[in-house]
Amino acid sequence: MPIQLSKRRECGGTWVVDVDLGRSPTSEELTTLAQRYGGRCRQFQQLVWLDLPSGRITASLRLSRLTIRLEDKTLEAAIIAELQQLVAATGPACAVDL
Repeated sequence: MPIQLSKRRECGGTWVVDVDLGRSPTSEELTTLAQRYGGRCRQFQQLVWLDLPSGRITASLRLSRLTIRLEDKTLEAAIIAELQQLVAATGPACAVDL
């Protein structure tokens, strides 16, 4: 299942990208993603912040959507591609056995 992307403008004029994975990310997946791109992962209950050198990604362990706020568009594209591979590798969020 492909991920869904949408761009929106926040107050102050910055553009962000909302990514719908179709399933909730795990804490381990988010931590690995942050470490791979030179950042760190902070968590408060179900909310997760990936602090990266060029910005931040916010996510929830209960929702399928995360928000990317990065200044480096090349890094943004690489992270989106990695999220797409992650979702493709794990399969559908809900499967029915017939």
